[in-house]
Amino acid sequence: HAARCGVDAVDLPTDSTSGLVDLARWAREKEHRAELRAAVADAAVECVSNSRDSQLLLGPHGPHTDPVLAGSVSDKREHALRSALDTVRLAADLGAPHVRLMYGVPDVARWLSWWHSAVSWADNIALWCEEARPILRLAAEHGVTLLVEPHPKQVVYDRTSARQLLDAAAEAEPSASVRLCVDPANLAATGHDPVDAVRGWGDGLGAAHAKDLQRWNRPEPPPGAGWSRYGPGPPIRFRALGAGEMPWPAIVSSLLDEEFRGVLYVEHEDALLPREQSAAGSVRLLRDLLPQSGPQGRTW
Repeated sequence: HAARCGVDAVDLPTDSTSGLVDLARWAREKEHRAELRAAVADAAVECVSNSRDSQLLLGPHGPHTDPVLAGSVSDKREHALRSALDTVRLAADLGAPHVRLMYGVPDVARWLSWWHSAVSWADNIALWCEEARPILRLAAEHGVTLLVEPHPKQVVYDRTSARQLLDAAAEAEPSASVRLCVDPANLAATGHDPVDAVRGWGDGLGAAHAKDLQRWNRPEPPPGAGWSRYGPGPPIRFRALGAGEMPWPAIVSSLLDEEFRGVLYVEHEDALLPREQSAAGSVRLLRDLLPQSGPQGRTW
């Protein structure tokens, strides 16, 4: 399907919940590794990712994550670390330059300041650096760049926390390359400016995600499928590009102004459209917004 859409790059998820890649089998069977290399040889895999298993590294470790793996805290953390390390190894084996991992967040309540308490979001960032160190070292060893995606369920959730984490990771493991994969819709869902989300990162922006967003600001529950909440704000749902309120012409223009040369990945999370239709339509919209040849510049 990626080939039919004519895309230039693919993100290959290794989540055990998706069933696309059997990461445990890949890790133990040499023949299976060769089979997987052959299967994706023409797919232009630029990134290998894990968003579910690796999330158990920092948690939460209670019933929230039992659908991924039920067990003790140590069981979950071991599973997460093994999955993250194998995802890095798979990226290296496929020649993919990037690996995108989501580690979870130890304490979401640190969003808020607590009276006379020294606890802050910096504690989450420090724990991220500590727990991610073996992953950072392995990625550096294989020459793979680690992409971190700002998200309300992650240690990086806005512009400020992203800057803090990039600085802390560079200090904790100088040999590792850590960059951002910014999803403007994730940030818009919590009230941030989606155009500003892609500005000013320079080399710190390694990739971006493209999807659209609808918000429901009425008092009654929203009708239809796909609605959820990102924190205490109003309900939101993600859509294919063009089916929501995201200013994608302005976002793409800002990426061009920033001289961004990374990959803009279409992310399908539309509950109303079939996956194939959603992805193909989003690719067409993006292609119309991106220059297909050298622009001629101003005409006056």
